[in-house]
Formats: sequence, C-alpha cells, structure tokens
Amino acid sequence: MKKSQLACALVLLMSSSTFLAAQTVGSLPDKSPFADLHETYRFGVFAGMLITGTDPVGVNPKSAPFIGARYDLSVGGPAYLTGSVFGTSTTRSVMDYTRTKATRNIGTQSMTLVGANLALAVSATGERTWHSLQPLVNLGVGVVSGPGDKLDISGYRFGTQFSFSYGVGVRFVSGRNSEFRADLNQYWWSLKYPELYRSTQGDAVAIKPNGSLSAWTANTALTVAWTLRAFR
Repeated sequence: MKKSQLACALVLLMSSSTFLAAQTVGSLPDKSPFADLHETYRFGVFAGMLITGTDPVGVNPKSAPFIGARYDLSVGGPAYLTGSVFGTSTTRSVMDYTRTKATRNIGTQSMTLVGANLALAVSATGERTWHSLQPLVNLGVGVVSGPGDKLDISGYRFGTQFSFSYGVGVRFVSGRNSEFRADLNQYWWSLKYPELYRSTQGDAVAIKPNGSLSAWTANTALTVAWTLRAFR
C-alpha cells in the first residue's frame, strides 16, 4: 500500500471514530432529560393553606385554607408574569381597650380575607423542563383586604393593605397543554392599629403602649395548582 493511500485510510478511520464518539457522548434527543417549552398563556386554579404570622397585638387574621385563580404569561426567555387572586373565610381576635390586660381579648369575629398579586418568576432551567419539572423563584407586589370586616369596640378593622411577596415553586408538565405545580410563598403586609390601642382606660398598660401603631407581618402560603394552556 502506498504511503498516500495509507494516510487516507488513517484519516478516514480517525474521522469515523470521532463521529461515532460524538454520537455516543451525552444524550440522544429522544432520551434527553430536557424538553423545550413553547409557552403562551395559562389559566389555572389553586388551593392551599395560608399560615398567618403573629403581630405585637395579636389581631392579624387567623390561619385558614384558601383558594384562588392564577394567570401566567411568558414574557421571553426564562421569565414569566403571574397574576393571582385569592380568598378565604377566617377570623381575627377582638381587643377591648376598656378591659384589663388579662381580660381585654374578648374573642374573635369572622372576616373574609382577599388578595391580588402580580409577580415576576424566573425559571432555573430556562425555557425548558428537566424530567418534566421546572423550578422557579418569584418576587411580587399586591394588596390584601378584609371586605366587610366591621370596626370592633376599639375601632380596629383589617382594611386594605399593600403587600409584597417572594417564594419558590416547581411546575410538573403532565401533558401538552396542562400542568400541576406546587408553590411556597411568603406574603408581607402591614396592620394599622387605632389610637384607642394607646388608651389606659381599662388598664395602666395599654393594648399598644409604645412604638409604632403599625406592624408588618410575615404570612406563609402553601399551594398546589392545576393550570391549562389557553392558546396553542
């Protein structure tokens, strides 16, 4: 065999080996753990538990199950905008400023708590899933309100408050158009106390003897959701 023929044979052999190696390294497309997402709009419903935080006085709404609806919009790349509304039926404690410190908590009254939130979420895996899962982190702003919550004897009611939130979630893409998801979010909102919480009519120690007549509370929301792709 001539040297030129031998050289050509070696080049062909090396090229073939390189090609075969390239085919065996990594995952074949049909076996890849990643799958691209072609997002549009999604609508869904969710349910979960709202675990409310404590405040210095103890009049923040009580923890309760809650339900809601959500709307998700892909805004390009790994980013999503999420709008959500929720509601729950709960209770809150009533403080009577005319009583002593030991007896001023006179029970609870029923109230409805509703909220709306707009959040920006970012996917850790970009515009694709990993084994049908897509982890997300989010940051949002919104409002919470207690419609119909009546003024109590001390002049307190929940009212409407600004809120901000942050959290994590994971989507499980169960089909071409539907998915399940789980989220853990922290909502912060402020309570505004009435001036009568400074009163010493019932006790030398007022309900809120010093400090600000407002307080921020941290409230945890655990939810599961099902969403449906609205447009293909």
